[in-house]
Amino acid sequence: MLGLNKRFIRILTAGLGFVTLFFLLRYQNQLHEPHLLPPTENENVCATFPKDELLALVQPVLKMGHGERRDKIEAQFDTVCSCFSEDELLIYSDLGETVRGRRVFDILSALPESYFNPTAHPDIQHYDQQKQLQKSGRLDKDKEATRNINGWILDKYKFLPMVEKTWEQRPNSPFYFFLETDTYVFWTNAMRFLRTLDPDKPLYMGSPSPGRHDLETDETTWFANGGPGFVLSRGAVRALLKPKGSSSLTETWSSLLAGECCGDSVMGWALWNISIPLQGYWPLFNPHPLHGIPFGEHHWSQPPVTLHKTEPDDVRRLWQWEGRNRDFERPILYSDLWEFHHPVQPAIRTDWDGGEFYAFRPPPDAIVTTLEECERFCKEEKTCLQWLWKGRDESQCVLSTSFRLGNLRKPEELPEPEDRDEDGNVIPPDPKRKKRWMDFTTGWVDENIFRWRQEHRRKEATWVEPSITRIF
Repeated sequence: MLGLNKRFIRILTAGLGFVTLFFLLRYQNQLHEPHLLPPTENENVCATFPKDELLALVQPVLKMGHGERRDKIEAQFDTVCSCFSEDELLIYSDLGETVRGRRVFDILSALPESYFNPTAHPDIQHYDQQKQLQKSGRLDKDKEATRNINGWILDKYKFLPMVEKTWEQRPNSPFYFFLETDTYVFWTNAMRFLRTLDPDKPLYMGSPSPGRHDLETDETTWFANGGPGFVLSRGAVRALLKPKGSSSLTETWSSLLAGECCGDSVMGWALWNISIPLQGYWPLFNPHPLHGIPFGEHHWSQPPVTLHKTEPDDVRRLWQWEGRNRDFERPILYSDLWEFHHPVQPAIRTDWDGGEFYAFRPPPDAIVTTLEECERFCKEEKTCLQWLWKGRDESQCVLSTSFRLGNLRKPEELPEPEDRDEDGNVIPPDPKRKKRWMDFTTGWVDENIFRWRQEHRRKEATWVEPSITRIF
């Protein structure tokens, strides 16, 4: 009996040792991050959503198109826009319809008559065709006719009338938050951010993109990329809609829109011309999707306000996770997002592109001609957190001071080199020439990432000041 007791004690001691080691390793991995709960499906996120407080500060406006991917629209209504009633959320599109029980306004019907001149605005024919298909009951049923409608080319015409209509329907809101179907908004972070600003000042905020060149001042102007969302204060909207003679906002910029690719750039130019330049708040407004965030110095202690192009499944998981971890005393940070989708993965993924953000190459004297040498060089370089090997018929080692989940990327055919004869004429490629390929392999250096996280731990959020030189 005594022998059995000793054996039991030894087993128990070994078991306790194993459990202790497991939790020590787990603790080491989460040493400097807050305790965050995993996402849970079908949790009532709206039960803790501060809707009344938010709507006292912000009017949300969703811009969509009838021809957009349906899964994006469904995900938006299931998550970011789900806690707003039909009366609280304004939805503008290129077609009047009801989607998920919500009224969608045809914003293009508000365009002045001059826009429907086929000579001045030939793109509008796509809108007319879509309306005719809807009227005849053929829209979406006639796949070929519906496919010929270019919804993207119509998108640029929505921005200016959208602002006019929003003010008409919801005048004097402190701030107007414009988002798209693939914009993820952290509403509590947005609320914290906007509370610090004066809505009666003319403020135009978002993720900066280079716009038109001002010949008078010899300056490059900037506009807010529409995908990550943008915000206008009521002071800015008042100034923008102030009558210029007898012309409305859309009439004033009709000729510019005809030749411009994008409505968000025209919006920025219109605001620039009334002395309201963009205040760039990157990385609060982020053009990266969730899987593409280059976590590092610029995406760590900062609070995200928006993300762009995040896939619908990730949007739903993120929404549930955010709801479970909503903390009115502390904003969600980028470091929390890394914990949310920290890749449980091998250290190396083949057919995987980790990206080239904040990247550098090994020096010319370094011997890096294989995947293994690329990995070894990154491990030996303390600032290197992730590596990307482009191999097969070319050899490129890309090192990065940020770490990113990345995405699947299968081998790609390389373009044929362009040969020319003595007179400079292009020589057609030899059809018998063997095709050249490039494949992609990404690796993460866990020990360097852990060391970096220890060095960059902090409890308080870093709220950036506006800038157009600090862009992604």
